[in-house]
Amino acid sequence: MKAYPSIFNDVLSPVTPGPSSSNTCGPFRIGKLLRQLLGGTPAGMKIEMAEKGGYSQTFYGMHSDKAFIGGILGKDLHSYQFNRAYDDAQKEGMTVEVEFNDSVSSIPTELSIITIENSRRRLCISAASLGGGEIFIDRINGAAVAIDGKRYYLIVETNDQGITCRPSTRPFDQSLIDEVEQDPRVNWYSITNPVYEILPVENSRPPFESAAGMLAYVEKKGISLWQAAIDYETSICGLPGEAVWNLCQKVYDLTIDAIEKGYRVAGFEGVTTPKALKAADFYTSGRAIPLGMASAAAPEALAIMEYSNAHGTIVCMPTGGSSGIIVPAIRNSAMALGLSAADERKALLTAGLIGTFYYPTHYSGDLGCQAEIGIAVSMAAGALASLMTDDVRTIERAAVLGAQSLLGLLCDPIDGYVQVPCFIRNMTAVPTAAVCANSAMAGLDTLVSLDEMAQTILRTGEKLYSINDYGVCYCSKLR
Repeated sequence: MKAYPSIFNDVLSPVTPGPSSSNTCGPFRIGKLLRQLLGGTPAGMKIEMAEKGGYSQTFYGMHSDKAFIGGILGKDLHSYQFNRAYDDAQKEGMTVEVEFNDSVSSIPTELSIITIENSRRRLCISAASLGGGEIFIDRINGAAVAIDGKRYYLIVETNDQGITCRPSTRPFDQSLIDEVEQDPRVNWYSITNPVYEILPVENSRPPFESAAGMLAYVEKKGISLWQAAIDYETSICGLPGEAVWNLCQKVYDLTIDAIEKGYRVAGFEGVTTPKALKAADFYTSGRAIPLGMASAAAPEALAIMEYSNAHGTIVCMPTGGSSGIIVPAIRNSAMALGLSAADERKALLTAGLIGTFYYPTHYSGDLGCQAEIGIAVSMAAGALASLMTDDVRTIERAAVLGAQSLLGLLCDPIDGYVQVPCFIRNMTAVPTAAVCANSAMAGLDTLVSLDEMAQTILRTGEKLYSINDYGVCYCSKLR
């Protein structure tokens, strides 16, 4: 079945403790699935990763190790204290071994080969965190499977057929489970539940599948882009329009909460210290160069990122590394324009819909920071333009300008933390998005469409593989 990206599963998502969607939420989700596959806590877990892969630089700095442990111990993502992970593993009698070697492929860059076992079975599982919290399990004990965590899966090993994997958008009938349990050929079976909050509709078909299709749909219907976003999400997830609006309200409110709590962060692990409150004070002191709405929005972006690094709960937009951009940009632009809270939510829906067209990148840092900060700027620029006009062509142009402004940007976190240069990139992204929105309103040409721009980021990212050293950071090499 063909999968379509969901705004609230894949773009304005995941809702997770920071600092990273791919390095924190992704491993946690993988761990949850592994626990279900094994049927409980393993006696031991060995994680193998590529010596030159993305994990080699970020595994400990972004707390991927603790996320794997928390997930496989069955902890709750939103309430778990990550710093307890190794102690909790020891209490439950689970050993943890981590190894980086050259036998594991470095593409995808956050691929892991995980061996888990208990008294009943031993499983060797190939799992990847693809970016933006997206995950994929493609092998169990050498057998090809396809598990993305967005559906229910029935995994069965038989004497004659080996391992098979069946997906479903609904829980499996008890009659089918009884049939499996009574089959003498079955060695073992497992059922995994979704690790996402929103489930896709079976055989769903959205009203459009491309930005060009979106333009045609909006112009034919005579509706605003935010309304098209609700139509799209309803078709993917089967949620009524009111529920989609409420989801938008929820992620907006969670981000505002992250701003407020971010200003109170006292410290976090890493290579820097909290500066958001100091930035907010200086930007509004009268001594700073005036930046208009960005004088408030840029420190808010930093507050979100610092809260994320303190393991606070954030909404990734579309990743943890770019979570500080979109809501501060929308919020402060709307206030500057004298618009309502409802207008802010509509702009956020617009941003989410724009983000779906970049889904083939999985918003992954291994395609460069252009796939994180760059896409977030594109989403924010389109959203800001929507505060000024309903003309969908102008909004598309703003989104394209946003992506063009950061095309080719490398992902280069110093010492593997989502801090330097991630903090400043979130801050500077806010005025960049505003400039792109204003420039689109002024008629600045892009010469390419949003669909073409999304493909350009993907192609550029694939070329960055060869110069990005699979996650080895250039700034770090100078230190």
